[in-house]
Amino acid sequence: MANNSKIWKGNWTFILAAAGSAVGLGNIWKFPYMAGENGGGAFVIIYLTCIVLIGFPVMMSEIFLGKYGRSSPVYTMKKFVSLKGISSYWVLLGWFGALAGLMILSYYSVFAGISLAYIFSPIPTDSLNPSQYSVDFFAQFQSSPMRMIFWHSLFLILTCFIVAKGVVDGIGATIKIIMPTLFFLIILLSIYSSFTGEIGKAISFLFMPDFSKISSSVIISAMGQAFFTLSLGMGAIMAYGAYIPEEQNLTKTVSLIIFLDTFVAIIAGIIIFPIVFANPELTPTAGPSLFFETLPVAFYGIPFSFFASALFFILVSLAALSSSVSLIEPSTAWMEDRFKISRTYAVTILGSIAWLLGLGSLFSFNLIAEFQIFSMSFLDFMDFLTNSIMLPLGGLFIALLVGWILSENFVKEEMKIKNELYWKIWINLTRYVAPILIGLVFIFALF
Repeated sequence: MANNSKIWKGNWTFILAAAGSAVGLGNIWKFPYMAGENGGGAFVIIYLTCIVLIGFPVMMSEIFLGKYGRSSPVYTMKKFVSLKGISSYWVLLGWFGALAGLMILSYYSVFAGISLAYIFSPIPTDSLNPSQYSVDFFAQFQSSPMRMIFWHSLFLILTCFIVAKGVVDGIGATIKIIMPTLFFLIILLSIYSSFTGEIGKAISFLFMPDFSKISSSVIISAMGQAFFTLSLGMGAIMAYGAYIPEEQNLTKTVSLIIFLDTFVAIIAGIIIFPIVFANPELTPTAGPSLFFETLPVAFYGIPFSFFASALFFILVSLAALSSSVSLIEPSTAWMEDRFKISRTYAVTILGSIAWLLGLGSLFSFNLIAEFQIFSMSFLDFMDFLTNSIMLPLGGLFIALLVGWILSENFVKEEMKIKNELYWKIWINLTRYVAPILIGLVFIFALF
């Protein structure tokens, strides 16, 4: 049985925690630039299709596994091996997710650290060309290794501090403050951006697809983004599922989490692209720098711009924290169980590993900018390996485990799905649609 001190207090705590794991830089930073790089509307349609046909059944499956296991992903899989007689190789799924989460945290914290730095870096009110100032400032910032190391380190320290405080008092309590405030502020900023930028061009770019832009790389990117933004296949959702209240309805919960996550991603696009199209110095294909070059311009010139900019980047950083704590939680829970050590000690070790690994991504901006692995920078390679390979692979095995390996009666009974039509739809998505689509994307990627 689960330790009651680690059960979320109330149904909304889990929803906000899982949404917090999903809603972070993946939505506000990564989704807009991925859409910008991959043809706008064409990418959005494929992304939404992946969310419904793959994201929904895999998230349900992953939460179910965590809820039944009531432990870290590794020990959850050991429980299934012991009680359900499945192959011991399935334990590797727990390890795989925890490793992916730690790898993602290593470069995630680099960008989250930049968000922290931007709290104190608004565009000066006397700037003659705010768009150009913003582009130049980001270029100067990323060319300074020591400056980036400081903010990368600070963000990881904050992450480890929250996780060390515990599941309920640290993660749960923090999430309940962060998420409602973030939702309120992104809606406010999207209204501002709609009135001050080129909203018509932004809507056309995001929702009028040019199907000639669709290619195997766009499909792979969209599926990788769907897994990344929903925190699937990285152990985070399985770990959080271990703390879900017993009576919580999985279907309604997952539907709400996916809605909140997708809503924030779309709204982030509506915040950023009107600003991009209103400023000739900015381009939708700018890549990872798009977020940091564009948002400061959005605040420039409005009343109390320094306060508004600082507040927004505080909340972006907090949203990033809500995701980063979920990335390190699976490994922390495993170390607690395996070595019987305190959370503080466990998270310090894991945070140090993520920090060291993150230096490779950080130096991709400056010291080792010319270094390449398979024609990719270290940062791009880490991003491709985790988002396009590890997360979909983890999701594939989760779907196969729940859809094919575990008995149908057991899954149906534990999930408490009463509606027969809904059960048929869900189990067929899990058994056939999700694995086939993931498999096809892998074939595209390889050939």
